Amino acid sequence: MRLINYLDIISLLSLEGLGRKTINNILKLYGDKSLSIKDIYEILKDKKFFFSLEDINNAYEKSKYTIEDLKKSKIHIIDYLSKGYPNSLKKIVDPPPVLFIKGNYDFIQDEKDCIAVIGTREPTNLGKKTAYNVTRYLVKNKIFIISGLALGCDTQAHLACLKEKGKTAAILAHGLNMIYPKENERLALDIIYKGGCLISEYLPEERPKGYTFIERDRIQSALSRAVIAIETEESGGTMHTVRFAKKQNKLIACIEYGPNQMKDNKLSGNRIILNDFNAIAIRNYKDIDDYILI
Repeated sequence: MRLINYLDIISLLSLEGLGRKTINNILKLYGDKSLSIKDIYEILKDKKFFFSLEDINNAYEKSKYTIEDLKKSKIHIIDYLSKGYPNSLKKIVDPPPVLFIKGNYDFIQDEKDCIAVIGTREPTNLGKKTAYNVTRYLVKNKIFIISGLALGCDTQAHLACLKEKGKTAAILAHGLNMIYPKENERLALDIIYKGGCLISEYLPEERPKGYTFIERDRIQSALSRAVIAIETEESGGTMHTVRFAKKQNKLIACIEYGPNQMKDNKLSGNRIILNDFNAIAIRNYKDIDDYILI
């Protein structure tokens, strides 16, 4: 019987300076034990975190209100020790101790049914069309779509999925009490309304930061059996997802455009992915059939 629950985890996350690595370590060592606030205090003290009993007690009290608000907003709280926590996330080096999910998330339980479609926030017109058309083809073949709700390629992937009446999960770099970018607020609502979900590892009020966009990329790749890069520069955020995918032994695919297009600086990341990541080159729908949908 598991005794640590999401109240403990959310309370630990509320303590400033306490990171995922420490929390995950506590879960592994004490997940089957019943811990009092005094126990938490002693454990953290042993790990050289000198929070007072009052600090920890305040974090628990604050977290009770946070949980009430989450439940009122119909946000699911899925902690690492829960039955509903995706197994694919448990396999990565740095799993989220807890997930906050708005909408239906049943479809993310099996990574073999999910593919991440990702790319730059500022794609060319060809990149936009490619993201849209590739996603529609995947959904027609009963694939669920993972992406990041960013402008550009992500937006096209989510829109195409919804057009084909598919299910898509948007992995966010901030808490669920907001949507970034604001331009995609309506899209976020549509994703939920049409059977998909928004997923975050951050407390509801947490705002996006530079590093949180990188952190969320590991979740996009982890929840997917394959990652398809549509269009990216060498310095683009898409490259982080591809690197995580490689570490997680995921299938990596990348669009290979015509020779003239591939010379464009906007596709410098595509060239690197195809040359250095042992990626599958996608030139047409047959390549998707032969290498992705097998």
